[in-house]
Amino acid sequence: MYKETKIMTKHIQSILFVLSILLILNCWTVNADPPTPETPDVEYKRYADFPIDPEGRKYHRFLRFPAPQGFSYTTQKTALANIDNTPEKETIVLMVAEGGGDEWRDWCQAFLLITEAETEGILPKKKDLFKLFDAGVYNFDVPGKNIELQSPPFAINEVTSSRPWSGHVSFKLIDLTGDGILDIWVKSSDGVAVISFQNGEFKAVCSAHSSFKRDAPMEYTDSDNDGIYEIKIPTRISIDGVPTAAYLKWVSFYEWDGTTYVLNNERFYAENDEFLIRLLDYYNHLLFQFGRYIPQCEVYSFYTGLTFYYRGNVSMARAYLQWVLEHAKKDEFIQAAESILKKLPPY
Repeated sequence: MYKETKIMTKHIQSILFVLSILLILNCWTVNADPPTPETPDVEYKRYADFPIDPEGRKYHRFLRFPAPQGFSYTTQKTALANIDNTPEKETIVLMVAEGGGDEWRDWCQAFLLITEAETEGILPKKKDLFKLFDAGVYNFDVPGKNIELQSPPFAINEVTSSRPWSGHVSFKLIDLTGDGILDIWVKSSDGVAVISFQNGEFKAVCSAHSSFKRDAPMEYTDSDNDGIYEIKIPTRISIDGVPTAAYLKWVSFYEWDGTTYVLNNERFYAENDEFLIRLLDYYNHLLFQFGRYIPQCEVYSFYTGLTFYYRGNVSMARAYLQWVLEHAKKDEFIQAAESILKKLPPY
């Protein structure tokens, strides 16, 4: 085992040297953040969280009203804009259901209401209603479309929040898909949902969970400057049993395919030398620190192999993933490695 470790360490050091040269010679464009797209003719209004704003309460009748015992509804924000293919504007309303004691109030369910533009003294007609980030914990019996936050494939053993729907939640109107119609970008502390008007109706075209809160925001970015925005969702992968191991930062890269947002990490990681160098550096650090190939390295081994797979380096991807298949302790890594190895061409 020691001999194998020395060979692998030398091999990784060689890779680091080569990639360091590439890092100097090449410029990365995939991480460049272009200017924020314009969102003209949008009127936003915020409401007081507490006490409950009387003006915002008029929207609560579109929910199950009054709120179930132990909960209360709060209107947080509205926007007036045209978000479909009609000439008239719509009103977009963000509401949350709150519960808890006096010392700590936490929203446990968010709702996004879309109505016709309001006329003085007349209750607007509902166009659609979404239950955002639905955890399925509470049944508010509200007739609406559920949007659940989805974790991307291969983001294994991610660090999740103990209060999954807590913290900040807000929305912004922006044309992400490049069709000239404003979309609804909704961001909470734990994820992103995008609602877009497609084929005559409002649909959730992206819903992604993130467990990485600091220094890596969930964001939209036009990486190729074509007027259509991609979505970057960061997360972090825990390394169990090794207190000094660095959390692995992983980014799921979603792009618009004309109908919905689809995961395309091949595009993001194919030339992302910065990420691969950092990953190999973490990997090397554990080897030198412990002087042996500890079982917890299966995490770094898997993601190193996955990154090489995205880069089209079949031999390196096979080497790392085959090791995971033969030595990893956790079934999720073994199963994921096996599924990727089946996609590789034969020797």
